[in-house]
Amino acid sequence: MVRSRFLVAVLVVLVVGPLATVGPAAGADARLTLTDTTVTPATPTAGAPITAETTVRLSGGSNTSLALDSVRVVRSPDIGEDVTLGNATALGRLSPGETLTVPVTFTVNRPRSYDLRLVAVGSDEDGDTVRATRPLTVGVERGQPQVELRTDGLVARADTPVTAVVSNPTTAPLRGIELRVTDPATGERTRRTVPTLAAGASQTVNLSVRAPEPGERPLEVTTTFVTPNGVESSSTFSKTVAVAPLSTDVGVRAQRAQGDDTQQVPGGLTGILGGGGGGGALQPQSGDDSTSESRADVTVTNFGNAAVENVVLTGETPDGTVLSSVGRFALTDELAPGESTTVTVDLTGVRTTDGVRFVAHYDAPTGRTESAVGYDYAAKRGAAAVTGLDVSVDDDGRVRVDGNLANVGDGEVTSAVVAVQPTRYVEPAYPQRNYFVGSVASSEFAPFELTAQADTENATSVTVRVDYTVDGERVSDTTEVPLPAEDGTNRGSDQQSLGIALAVTVGLVVTVAVTLFARRARDR
Repeated sequence: MVRSRFLVAVLVVLVVGPLATVGPAAGADARLTLTDTTVTPATPTAGAPITAETTVRLSGGSNTSLALDSVRVVRSPDIGEDVTLGNATALGRLSPGETLTVPVTFTVNRPRSYDLRLVAVGSDEDGDTVRATRPLTVGVERGQPQVELRTDGLVARADTPVTAVVSNPTTAPLRGIELRVTDPATGERTRRTVPTLAAGASQTVNLSVRAPEPGERPLEVTTTFVTPNGVESSSTFSKTVAVAPLSTDVGVRAQRAQGDDTQQVPGGLTGILGGGGGGGALQPQSGDDSTSESRADVTVTNFGNAAVENVVLTGETPDGTVLSSVGRFALTDELAPGESTTVTVDLTGVRTTDGVRFVAHYDAPTGRTESAVGYDYAAKRGAAAVTGLDVSVDDDGRVRVDGNLANVGDGEVTSAVVAVQPTRYVEPAYPQRNYFVGSVASSEFAPFELTAQADTENATSVTVRVDYTVDGERVSDTTEVPLPAEDGTNRGSDQQSLGIALAVTVGLVVTVAVTLFARRARDR
């Protein structure tokens, strides 16, 4: 009986010995174990390589060497066979008592906690299979940048800004993050790069897209990045956004220039125009600040839902002639929806009295166009006139004219010269043939004195000529001044009285003749 039990025990050892064991596994002559397992990186991330490094040891009590065939990382699903995630092969031979450190690299795509196993498989000198296992638990975090798109909606046929907030949910920096947004209209992609994003950090990236038509449209975003382990990875997601119809509406407003320390206020001389052309409504001008009468604040506002570019302002006459005295103003490279830009225009050199038309030229998504507004501006213009004349004549025909040159306009006159104009019976004479007055401001006057020599037997008046400059233009005018008679009355007045008397006499003679003719006719 004892001998039979011994034979059974030997048979069990011979049959069961070579089979796999959990923990230390011993074949007939080899005992294999797995110890000291470490996982790198310390915080694994989904989609990025994970390395499990384990130490394989052949026990010193083994009486055979062992060829280490493979070390694997295995996941056991709820249903089905084991799945090998990573495998290291052809690792060499171990003698009794030797150890070998083996790294096994694998990846998982979803962030979660994984219960895995390390499995080492070898062959002893007799060709029998020996294996050992060790449990491995790995917690995997999100490894890709998180992207949040923010947009108020796209605009059809226009470049529309899209804001992307990129976040790093991992505990290590991510490098070389590139965002690409696919344009629904052309398929082209707008690219933006974030060189480095620290662990837990976020960064805002500005993008733009152009949608072909209004409605609900998909927006695809692809993110490429380099993991902390130096491996390039990418992810893509799509978001449906609303696309609005394009509305181009740029308004131009003009008003008298405000002081440097004041803001523009309602109620000034203002024209507002929206929608790309035509004249604006004008309102009365308020205030009486003379220093700003020749300057205007012109404001261009984008009331539409798409940006306009290369905004340039010009001044024109109401019939469309460009005013070179106003010039051209490059207001801004881009005017976003809801934004305004203002420029102060000096109208001092404008000569027109019919108003000014301010025109804003700009590039809209549909092409180059313009908006305009009328501004009720009239250039101030000076006008000279001789007043307060006092004329005297000496016995020898010496004429002296005293008077004032008055500016009856609302602008300045300059380079004014008063002179006696030669006629048949009157010639300018020394010392005051002419008189240089110079500049005369609006509503001001300047005295002058002229001398001439007259043929008193025939001369009835002296001609005074005035030459002056207004807004760069030379103006000439003449005034006939009657000469006084010897009794102190004007000679021109005496002759006029004589003419009236002769006319009355002739009229009486004609009347009498007609009356006599009528009576004789009746008597017959």
